[in-house]
Amino acid sequence: MSQLRAAAGVSLDELFADFGRRGPAGCRVTACTADYRDVQPGDAFVAVLTDDADGHDHAHEAVRLGAAAVICERPIPVFDVPVYNVPDSRLAYGELCQALVDNPCERVKVIGVAGSHGKSSVVALLQSILHEADYEAGVLTSTHSFDGISLAPGWGEAPSPVDVALRLARIEAAGCTHALMEVDSVAMAQSRLAGVEFDSVCVTNVTTRRLDLHQTAENYRNAEHRALDQLSATGVAVLNADSPVCCRWLAELNSPSITFGFGDAAQITATVVEENAGETWFVLTAGDDSAAVRTTIVGREHVANCVAAATTALVQGIDLETIARGLEQVTKLPGRMERIDCGQDFPVYVDAANTADALAASLRTARSFAAGRVICVLGDQLPHSAQETASLNGVLRKLADVAIVTGRAAQALGVDRQHNEHDCVQIVADRGAAIACAAGFAERGDVVVVVGSSGRPRFAFGQKPQTGNDVDAIRKALYARQAPALRLVA
Repeated sequence: MSQLRAAAGVSLDELFADFGRRGPAGCRVTACTADYRDVQPGDAFVAVLTDDADGHDHAHEAVRLGAAAVICERPIPVFDVPVYNVPDSRLAYGELCQALVDNPCERVKVIGVAGSHGKSSVVALLQSILHEADYEAGVLTSTHSFDGISLAPGWGEAPSPVDVALRLARIEAAGCTHALMEVDSVAMAQSRLAGVEFDSVCVTNVTTRRLDLHQTAENYRNAEHRALDQLSATGVAVLNADSPVCCRWLAELNSPSITFGFGDAAQITATVVEENAGETWFVLTAGDDSAAVRTTIVGREHVANCVAAATTALVQGIDLETIARGLEQVTKLPGRMERIDCGQDFPVYVDAANTADALAASLRTARSFAAGRVICVLGDQLPHSAQETASLNGVLRKLADVAIVTGRAAQALGVDRQHNEHDCVQIVADRGAAIACAAGFAERGDVVVVVGSSGRPRFAFGQKPQTGNDVDAIRKALYARQAPALRLVA
């Protein structure tokens, strides 16, 4: 949807009072669009510059179709209607969309989760904690949304300001007290979440990634930082004290902040007490208070996500014991070191890792449990950047004893089908064959990790998680491995 229409009107003179206006005063609109083809009489047209087109070139056509006002960021020769000149029309578009739905952020606490890794997991953990504390939370992520009543597809990496506003309005209408929002760096770089005010922003971590989209590490970090610029006047930044980038941001912040992590520098910490292939026990500590947590999801990264969610929940006034119970309610995150147990005598995990950092985390977790080999099945969804693909290749060869890849992935990784027989990388025909191969020759003491899973998480109470094809394939392979031979008895 590219057009937003609301019953209550918005005064453009009031909304853009700080900026210049040419033309008659008193313009009030009930709808807006950035696509001139969708203009209806009385609408506001916002001239937005995108990668594909420049809305300023279509301002005359928008007025011809009945636009009551034009919002733009550079002078245009339009004289029939009021023209509002703003520094950034994308920001103005987001603010106008939010105003047309009466700014839900003023009544719903919007919690943003930003960072390189762990965003969707932290959102899921927060949803469980809020549910345990008797709050109702809507969810807005790239993979799915939940408005408090029903589950719907997500908005991808680049939601339109219209979509953001309408989904927040539905969350408010359903009676939700909170909205949990995955904040993607692409959406922030393109000002697609403009107009949204965050009650708190949790930054899970900041590494160097997405350079195919952001070109430089500095551009990427700046895009992640923009979420903090949209904190409300009383908003709180929740930052990872173990991240050097977050520590630099902490020194520059003007808003209240709180830190989490494993080290002594963090205000809220997690200490792992014991872990095995099926469970992890850790202690959350906040000042003089502490709470023990037992989770069936393994890996240091999951504990890091738990302490990030716990710290964000503390900002919302939820006590530590309730937080611990909420964390324990999440027994599985599909595609996040998801254990598959079909009676085999070795652990098997399915994980959505498709970057070098995420792959390293998954394989290190597997290594900590392996008495034998770490066997990795690599997915075809490799990074777009050649540099990131090379990094992933290095991690795979360093941390996996056996890596099984398909021909497509092998080509991207530069593995020749005539490679040395002692090479840890084995090439098979397709994904299904790779999974079957791993399940077939794994033995007691080995750990199998199927990474790059196409099955993405779906989190909402009352909804069944959707499993990906990798889960189905590995189950089939494991059951086939253990199927007894048929014996006819006379």
